[in-house]
Order: sequence, then C-alpha cells, then structure tokens
Amino acid sequence: MKVAWVVTGAGHFLKECLEIVEKNKDKIDLFLSCAGIEVIKMYKYGDFLERRDINIVKDYKSSSPSCGAFAAGRYDLLVIAPATSNTVAKCALGIADSLPSNLFSQAGKSKVPILVLPSDVSPRIESLTPTGRKIMVYPRPIDLQHLRTLKTFPGVGVANDLRELKDCLRFYL
Repeated sequence: MKVAWVVTGAGHFLKECLEIVEKNKDKIDLFLSCAGIEVIKMYKYGDFLERRDINIVKDYKSSSPSCGAFAAGRYDLLVIAPATSNTVAKCALGIADSLPSNLFSQAGKSKVPILVLPSDVSPRIESLTPTGRKIMVYPRPIDLQHLRTLKTFPGVGVANDLRELKDCLRFYL
C-alpha cells in the first residue's frame, strides 16, 4: 500500500500528523503545499522533516503535475491532514486550484479513497499557537457547513479527531 499525504497550512493536529508520517515513512509520500511549508516552519518542525528519511514531494507548479500519479495507480489512499478550512471549502465546492485541492480532485476522479482530518471540526476548538500557547478557535458556520458537505462525498472519509484518523489509517499503514 502507498499513501499520498498532504499537509496544508493548518497548525492544529500538525505535530501528530507529522509523527504518523515519520512512523510510516516507507509507505507514505508527503506532499507539501506552499502554506504547508510555511506552517511547518512557523511551528519549527522543519528540522523534524530534514533529519528523517521521508519522501517529500514539493509541487509548486500551477497545474500540479504530480496529480497524474493517482490516475497511474501509484497511490491507494490520499490523506489531507491537517486540512485548513480553506482546503475543505475548495474540496467541498469542487474548486481545484491548489496542490491539496488538485490532489483531492484527481484522487476522486481516479476512485482513490480520500481521508481528511480538518483542523476545524467543531464550533469550539482548543489549539496551540506556534509558541505553544493555548487559544480558543471558533470556526464560522460556513466552515462547518463545508465540512458537512464534504462528509457526503462518496469515497471520502472525514475524521473528527486523531483517534478516528488513526482508526481509518490502520487499513492502509
């Protein structure tokens, strides 16, 4: 089994997601959006990726040529974790104009299962800033609506927390 894992610009769940990737690095190709790279640097996890043997795919082209890997059958699962509200909205609305949303679109068109861990999963979330300070985040009603829409897509699983993400991943990793 081979998994394509996309990191977007979300900091919530980021450390735990990177730990899962590192633990399963032989089965995962890590895709980093530009925002994903920014947030990894903000949270000071850049060294985390550099000191481990993780296959990182950096695709900065507007057409996201790496999306063709899904049609070619190279991946058995696409994971977008953590996923920002922006990425969830684009995916729910069918907008494919970024690396994460293009990968979502192409995986769906290729009938590759998709698993999403949104950073905004409930009306009230306790999260950590890059400095480690706890803050409260209150997703907007539209963010939660896009999440509900995404949950209706065939072939798409949405995890509400890390436990659900790990439960779904046990079939692939």
